[in-house]
Amino acid sequence: MTPDRLQEQTPAAAHDDPGQRMLQMMTGYWISQLVHGAAYCSLADHLHARSLTATEMAAAEGLDPRATFRFLRACASIGLVAYDGDARFSSTPLLGLLRKSHPGSLRGMALMLAEPGHWLPWGRFADVLKTGESQTKAALGSELFDYYARTPAEAENFSAAMSGLTAAVALDVVGALDLNGVSSVVDVGGANGALLIALLKEHPQLRGIIFDRPNVIPGAEKAAADSGLADRVTAVGGDFFTSVPAGDLYLIKYILHDWDDAHCLTILRNCQRAMNPGGRVAVIELVLGEIGEPGFAPLMDINMMVLVHGRERSFAEYHALLEASGFGAVMIMPTNTPMAIIEARVA
Repeated sequence: MTPDRLQEQTPAAAHDDPGQRMLQMMTGYWISQLVHGAAYCSLADHLHARSLTATEMAAAEGLDPRATFRFLRACASIGLVAYDGDARFSSTPLLGLLRKSHPGSLRGMALMLAEPGHWLPWGRFADVLKTGESQTKAALGSELFDYYARTPAEAENFSAAMSGLTAAVALDVVGALDLNGVSSVVDVGGANGALLIALLKEHPQLRGIIFDRPNVIPGAEKAAADSGLADRVTAVGGDFFTSVPAGDLYLIKYILHDWDDAHCLTILRNCQRAMNPGGRVAVIELVLGEIGEPGFAPLMDINMMVLVHGRERSFAEYHALLEASGFGAVMIMPTNTPMAIIEARVA
């Protein structure tokens, strides 16, 4: 397709044109880096109060003015910012999702996806296809969570990314959970405890534990304190492949998809052994649908293949894992998000 032909395409025609659609797919990483740049220079926060010129934005962040203008022009082309005329740019609802104080901020996600921990393994995707193996160790020198343990800045962005994704589903999950007979909740691999904190805010009778790697605990303690819940939340460092704290309800959110079946069984069996009588688990994950069905889960499944040794699963596969771990009464509850809640009790 020639440049002249590209210029002739109307937006609607371009959307239907296979050549244009393929170009959009191939250059998708350009968009990822634009969004990363917006998060990196806190563009949403700067434009939240008032519109700015490229020169003003550059001065605020110590950027090159000419590069900043070209960056903002590109951001306007994808709807991240609006051009107000008179050389000024303003925020849009889309950009607002990158604001640090947005309740469902995706800023951490935007930073994380374009940092070495994710970016470099994805650069070896051909090797994933050839070997069927994650390329994180080849690209980073260690497995992903060991890498985060030695790169605290990236680990912080990872935790922020998980908190942002949790915020998007928290209300649905909190409203759907059966809390009959529950007084203590364990957030397994809970990072900053975003889901647990949302649950405890709605149910003042509950107490909770954020359980994660020791390097994550300071961030979890700060999140609990910032939420005014330091007296009801305990942050505990440990290894969920060894043991987990006792509790009535175990939240296992975005965890099992990181691991192969054998490791998932270990996590679930440790929860089953530690839980109080009458306890239950709530697994919150993407669930694969039929092949060809549009959705985020098949794409996240590839991300898992690249980065770790896990995968996304169907409900039938989660049901089998839970039964093999000693659970029964397995049920699935959809939410108004791509996530689903899979609840099970001790058989």
